[in-house]
Amino acid sequence: MLAVSSLSTYGILLAGWSANSKYAFLGSLRSTAQLISYELILSSAILLVVLLTGSLNLTVDIETQRAVWFALPLLPIFIIFFIGSVAESELVSGFMTEHAAVIFVFFFLAEYASIVLICILNSILFLGGYLLDYTFVSFILQDTYIGHLSSGLISSLSNPIIEGLIYGLTIGAKACIMIFVFIWVRASFPRIRFDQLMSFSWTILLPIVIAFIVLVPCIIYSFDIIPSNVSLL
Repeated sequence: MLAVSSLSTYGILLAGWSANSKYAFLGSLRSTAQLISYELILSSAILLVVLLTGSLNLTVDIETQRAVWFALPLLPIFIIFFIGSVAESELVSGFMTEHAAVIFVFFFLAEYASIVLICILNSILFLGGYLLDYTFVSFILQDTYIGHLSSGLISSLSNPIIEGLIYGLTIGAKACIMIFVFIWVRASFPRIRFDQLMSFSWTILLPIVIAFIVLVPCIIYSFDIIPSNVSLL
């Protein structure tokens, strides 16, 4: 998944080169350097989740979060992953200045498709994916019509169709909330210069992530909580 998402770097580089303009080519080089820098942050954050779950299977990663969502024990990494996702999408788009019409539309479709993908991945890795605490929801909404409706749905979870529908709505709602926050933050804060963006990645975010990569295995080994694959049965 990470390898496929990294292919966008080639698209940006070739778009600037094919424009036959040195300004567009320089813009594509700058955007490529930015993408590579922040993809290192995102892949390092995913590595920490893998260290906790002991598996590369996304379903196992979700099932491991039945006790607690990883956004709580890994709150700094969750914030860094979100910041890295926003910063990765903050391209000045100098590489597409010579393109118009359908090609221009394709670039924007790819940009917002990557936003949807990264928000879904964020909800899977840190927000429990399709998991929903039905008891907590029923307690909060116990005196409302929705609360009585949710109580009836809990009793009908043995039906795989209803269970799949609820799981799909849950992960869809989490992804929609993340997309809303993502675009909200992106529109609220002004763009920072390219050199500041790169310096923030290499001198602030990367050392913090590396420190957690060293810290988390030490904690896991010290408390003898080495993860094993969660049974999905």
